[in-house]
Amino acid sequence: MIETKRLTIKPLSLDELRSHVAAPNEMAAEMGVTPSQSLMDEQTKDAILADLLPFMTDPEKDPLFYTMWIVIERSQRAIIGGICFHGEPNEDGEVEIGYGTDVDFRNKGYMTETIEGLLQWLAKNEKVTTVTAESETSNIASARVLQKNGFQIVGQKDNLIQLRLDLGQTTTH
Repeated sequence: MIETKRLTIKPLSLDELRSHVAAPNEMAAEMGVTPSQSLMDEQTKDAILADLLPFMTDPEKDPLFYTMWIVIERSQRAIIGGICFHGEPNEDGEVEIGYGTDVDFRNKGYMTETIEGLLQWLAKNEKVTTVTAESETSNIASARVLQKNGFQIVGQKDNLIQLRLDLGQTTTH
């Protein structure tokens, strides 16, 4: 779990992730928080089922890189977004992140704060040297969140901006 000034960033256990997919409102109630209003769409559900859950039970895998980390705004006790990895670091120490923020909580610095906290956590993992992310070209705010945390644009593929941060060069907003 990661604590920032306003947020708790909690990795879901295997049972919590299963519950989050099956009944996100019930999972939030069990945790004593207001559920996300937009975190569990069909695309996210499909990605969790195909790309995360199968690896959570593999003893050779680090489950923290195969789960959803929910972002809880502490003063409102609300799930306001989520962030996850696209698997463990590769042989070059690169790990990719993906994230989303509920509409009502956008443009308030929450995801910038979330990524800053996650980067501080990743900096303690000697297997991770580089963090990458992609953002749709139409989603300028998402790219800006990454840039505020020191990411640099390194390319574009189709409608995706590719960004990268070498952890030795972390500079936050």
